[in-house]
Amino acid sequence: MKKFYLIFIFPAIFAFGICSGQSTQIKDGWFYIDGMKFFVKGIGYETHTRPGQVPWIYSFDPELIRIDLQKIKTAGFNTIRTWDALSEEELKLVEDSGLKIIMGIWIDPQGAFGNQSFRLSVTSKVNNVLNYSNKYNCVIGYLIMNEPQVAHIYNSGAQNLLDIWQSVVQMIRQSHPGIPVSFSNTIIGDYINMNIFDFAGFNAYIYNPVTITDSHGYKEFLSYLKDSRSDQMPFIITEFGLSVSPGISNAGYSYGGNTLEKQTTGNLLMYRGLIDAGAQGGIVFQFHDGWWKGGNEYVHDPSPEEWFGLFEFTSLNDKTGVPRPVWSAFEKYNKAIITNPKNDNIYTGDIPIEIFTTEEVRSFTVTFNNNLLLTQNISNNYFTGSLNAADSGNIKDFQLIFNFYGSAGEILKTETISLLRTKNEIQIPGIKMQIVPSNLNPGNKNYVLIEITNNPLFTIAESKVQYAVHPHIGFDAGAAKWSTIELIDNKYSAQDFFDIPGETKIATFGAGFTIKYGNFSKRIFTQNILTYGSWANKIKANDVITNIENEDYIHNSTGNGITLYQNYPNPFNPETRIHYRITPSSLSEGQSRIMVTLIIYDVLGRQVSVLVNEEQEPGSYNAVFNNARSPLAAGVYICRLTAGNNSEVKKMILIK
Repeated sequence: MKKFYLIFIFPAIFAFGICSGQSTQIKDGWFYIDGMKFFVKGIGYETHTRPGQVPWIYSFDPELIRIDLQKIKTAGFNTIRTWDALSEEELKLVEDSGLKIIMGIWIDPQGAFGNQSFRLSVTSKVNNVLNYSNKYNCVIGYLIMNEPQVAHIYNSGAQNLLDIWQSVVQMIRQSHPGIPVSFSNTIIGDYINMNIFDFAGFNAYIYNPVTITDSHGYKEFLSYLKDSRSDQMPFIITEFGLSVSPGISNAGYSYGGNTLEKQTTGNLLMYRGLIDAGAQGGIVFQFHDGWWKGGNEYVHDPSPEEWFGLFEFTSLNDKTGVPRPVWSAFEKYNKAIITNPKNDNIYTGDIPIEIFTTEEVRSFTVTFNNNLLLTQNISNNYFTGSLNAADSGNIKDFQLIFNFYGSAGEILKTETISLLRTKNEIQIPGIKMQIVPSNLNPGNKNYVLIEITNNPLFTIAESKVQYAVHPHIGFDAGAAKWSTIELIDNKYSAQDFFDIPGETKIATFGAGFTIKYGNFSKRIFTQNILTYGSWANKIKANDVITNIENEDYIHNSTGNGITLYQNYPNPFNPETRIHYRITPSSLSEGQSRIMVTLIIYDVLGRQVSVLVNEEQEPGSYNAVFNNARSPLAAGVYICRLTAGNNSEVKKMILIK
């Protein structure tokens, strides 16, 4: 039996207090409540949308709300999320329950952002809410909008939207200081810079778009959002869930028609996925079904939007509802949230452990291959420490089994975390993707060039790379393709294309493949986000590519006396033109001519065509490459210009 050593580290967060009178703050990218690190275990909740009710007609039933909130608390949730503001009498019930709330203040995402009347109505509404909400400690965050769409932002103006956001954020910070503000973004808004807000909120579902279902995966795309949109602030998944509306269930998860079993497994898969992505909390959509969403609040229509509830209503007269199987699954899972270690992570050295528990959990164990690695009591509903696995070898795949126990020694929850531990840093397989042309090309094709580099330590699952484009047109999922990976010297290159819809204003291109080592697997992925024109510049994130001169048709001089321009057209078939320049600075003293070669190679470095091989004077030249003369396979080719000791290269794409 190999030896493992546990190092217990008491969490530093218990050593400091919050500023007087303030119970909520953001620190190190986390929520802290009364000085304690806080993982948001949330659920979407509406107070008066039971059968026969609609949200815009107010109805107050305090006893029903108390019953709901007690159920939510008993199931281990600590936070509710709303889409519009609760009334003061409702908010008082939340305060009395001990739950926290991330409260919506509904600003119409389809509103006339540049209209003065609309802006005044927003200001009035926000002020009216803040006049009472700022009295309640249960409010730990505000969400001021839900899922604004690309087409509407394009038409209404990104600057106008930004003005509203900034104005409302400032109002909240002045009236309710210390309480974080954000909006509920979605994957459609992956291009938006979240830095004007205090935390990043994203609604994210496992079935849409293709960057989640194909190129990346749910956890992986969320990890991209965490790293690129929420690196220094809390990252909260403000909606996730599955509908069990009537219909035929497909092989995977879908917008509607999921079975009760799929609702359970899929919800927990997303819950675990957002944790592994580095989120500081998640909010399941939603507590009970919404009969009103299909247009008739008196009938439970088959519309998927009506069937996301963890509780269902048996009839029009049922006001309390009955739980679906997914409810008890959440109740069990919420007892212990393992934020470290994370699935699919590679750890060098010690393996970190961080766990948030409910009051019921008194201790836990960690085992591996039936070997007990750790037995630990829990205090203050929190544990942090690390596991020293120094004797596990240079590289080892671990499936750590966590068992959590109650006061009588009964098992309350079991969960397995799969990870890779290495003694030293290892080279992870990589993927690169280039879009050609580099500008978004609505109504035409954008080509994707993919390059994969593997490390022979790993195998590639199914020898497959998947790639996709998400056009951000409403909730259109986008298009996805895949290619078989055939490694040569642990490298692989592929090229393909996507037809870009003419109305596309922004698109996310993604590509990914899965590596395996023993029982360990990890998704390797990349993405590029391109906008059409500069319309989003005021709100876009730094990694979004926009308003660039087309690099395929401009020179890229290195200052060495030669310039090789990108071939045109590119991609091409059968003919393309290559333009280059030789400047006097390339010549040595006394020279009037220099030896020039222009040669085409395949991706393996094999010469396929010599276009120029002669001495030339300084000047501009053109060469033509015609594939019809010596047919080559479709793919990526390299054009190299050499003049003396200087050279430049460009990639060319031959299509069939």
